Amino acid sequence: MSFVRWLCLLPCLLTAACATTQEVTRVPTLEEKCDGGSAWACETWAKQLQVDGRTEEADRAFGLACAMGSTSACLTQGKERLARGDLDGAEPPLRKVYDEDSEEAALALADLQDSRGDAAGAARFRYEALAIDKSTTEFAFGWRVPFDGGLGLALDVNVQPMGLKARRLTLGANMGLDANRVSLNATVGYQHFVTNWFAPYGRALVGPYLDAERSRRNPINLGAEVGMKFFAGPLGHLGTGFGTSLDGSTYYFLEAGLDWVLTLAVLAHL
Repeated sequence: MSFVRWLCLLPCLLTAACATTQEVTRVPTLEEKCDGGSAWACETWAKQLQVDGRTEEADRAFGLACAMGSTSACLTQGKERLARGDLDGAEPPLRKVYDEDSEEAALALADLQDSRGDAAGAARFRYEALAIDKSTTEFAFGWRVPFDGGLGLALDVNVQPMGLKARRLTLGANMGLDANRVSLNATVGYQHFVTNWFAPYGRALVGPYLDAERSRRNPINLGAEVGMKFFAGPLGHLGTGFGTSLDGSTYYFLEAGLDWVLTLAVLAHL
């Protein structure tokens, strides 16, 4: 009889065990994860609410993700509000992303200024958008091919903050060396962004020769370079062009620039 009794009780025991297991392993919903402080969950939930046509709830969820530091949520919230004509509501989240050097946010703010009838403000944001995501400080390594023969090298530090004409003006330091000369220079230049990835540029170099006696030149180098840069967003650039100096030396150069943080990371792994 006891065996038959166990057979009768077995379905009940299994049902209770399954119910207990399901209760323990229940996966929280996106809304619950969002309420728990997950920016990813808030943003994902907001996208689902958008699909369901629940616009106000989606806006709130994007706002929560934005407040938690998700720049993509801030950008989406701002652009969605802009599309609905809520200009005052769109500006704060777009400004937040713009402050993180976002080209897309700068262009959205330009559209916002257009909607307000501020053509000058829109033009300024579009002007800044071309260069806003570029690195503020770069290290560059270059190869020089002097016209008088041989092969040379160049090391550069370039500083191009948004405060200097939206990265159009550049300041820096340069060391150039080849078989016949070594110089240490301060540099100042201007780069004209035709697109967000291409900019012709020119710069002046001035500084002492470090081998003045051996090179039999004036102790001060004064030179100029013209060329073009091809940018890869905030990562860096490739550049090429020609340079010359008052001592008569002329050279072709090819350089690669890298954001200073990435440069340090590369050097740390060498």
